Amino acid sequence: MKRTLQPLCDKIGHERIKAVIHAFYGKLRSDAQLGHFFAHIEDFSAHEARISDFWYTAMGGRLEHPPQVDMVGKHFPLGIQDADIDRWLEHFRATTAEHLEPGLAEQWVFMAEGIAGRLRQIVVHHQLR
Repeated sequence: MKRTLQPLCDKIGHERIKAVIHAFYGKLRSDAQLGHFFAHIEDFSAHEARISDFWYTAMGGRLEHPPQVDMVGKHFPLGIQDADIDRWLEHFRATTAEHLEPGLAEQWVFMAEGIAGRLRQIVVHHQLR
């Protein structure tokens, strides 16, 4: 019997990733602490689509035109602090828990915590290593 691994993108599905991202950004944009970080984005639908595609590819999905995302470059000039990343993660954990089965939510949160840690290291603490 042959065992095949199923990427997280297939377990969650592109449409559910989009739904989670849409709900997540709804929380972020209405959050008193974080909302101002998103005020400059003119086409929010395009932003959400780009972020959804980013997550889909990060989870192992293949797209004909994957998004090019400069995570550090986009976040560096915003003046993000540790408390902002903590709040972002709170919303991320809550949103995935609301929309996904616990195991899938945990896997996605694990990935988000890795990205948050890297942003915290470089963007907040200015440590390149």
